[in-house]
Amino acid sequence: MRKVVAFTSLMSGLLFILIPRFILPACEYEGFPRMHCSDTAQAEQVVGAVLIAVSCTTFLLRSTAVPLVSAVLSATLFGIALWLPDKFGYCLSPRMPCHYGMVPAIRFLSIIGILAMAGAIASIAKSMKKKGSS
Repeated sequence: MRKVVAFTSLMSGLLFILIPRFILPACEYEGFPRMHCSDTAQAEQVVGAVLIAVSCTTFLLRSTAVPLVSAVLSATLFGIALWLPDKFGYCLSPRMPCHYGMVPAIRFLSIIGILAMAGAIASIAKSMKKKGSS
């Protein structure tokens, strides 16, 4: 389960960095002036960098509690990423790239990440309980 948590955090972190800038860019990167969505894009990139750091920590540390802590931390970061567009804002016009591209992609990735980490947390907790009762 350690590899699943680490790999999910790593790939999601990379996507949080790439989506707002290259894959489905914020309005600023599509030729529009700097707006609230640019702040959201930068905040999502910071979350992506932290997720990559969590992933590296999970790969490197060999403690039995690390996967559980990493999964909880990753789930929290996914929740923060889901909340950031509402905090910093984005363009409300449906013709703006952040409205039809970046924000829905970030929200989708966040929800999938939360569900994956919830499954990982349940699996890790179950295996830790099984080892503890043996």
